Amino acid sequence: MALQGSGAISFNNLRTEYSNSGSIALSEMYKGGSFVANHSNNPNVPTSGAIAMSNFYGANNTAPSWSMTLTVGVVSGKIQEIGYGAFSTAQNQNPTYGSVSDNSVDILSGAFFRQCKHVSVGNTFFLEIDGGSTSWTSIVVNGTTFNRTSMTKSTDAFTSTGNPFTGLSNGNTCTITMNT
Repeated sequence: MALQGSGAISFNNLRTEYSNSGSIALSEMYKGGSFVANHSNNPNVPTSGAIAMSNFYGANNTAPSWSMTLTVGVVSGKIQEIGYGAFSTAQNQNPTYGSVSDNSVDILSGAFFRQCKHVSVGNTFFLEIDGGSTSWTSIVVNGTTFNRTSMTKSTDAFTSTGNPFTGLSNGNTCTITMNT
């Protein structure tokens, strides 16, 4: 829950928001330190230098996330693909099957989804984000979590093994959530 946008902020408010159960000093409340996460939900909290209680107005220690709905498309043949994408693992292609409710990833400065699919060859999960942003930590597709640091990156694409679309068929929908 975000801290208030005006008025007095107490040390108890900081303790609650930033899970600091002991004594508290402003000098230990820098963004990127032990308690305050370094992400856009703490926009005015400095990483060093002068710090004041007013830097915490509207701050929230919960990492930002972004969600969309994906309508599954399927391409069948020698190689089956399911999800949202263009046939093959060629990058920077316009998607030709499946659809998404919003492909502009707000938490990645307007980067957008190009593909999110499972390719039967190699049991490969393929994710392509325009610009290849690495400013995210995980993506949850239909309840299956993929951590960015566990994926292989090639230009704009990330790959991993696994099929998050198991049990879904053409026209089914699922939720995709990206976390920073």
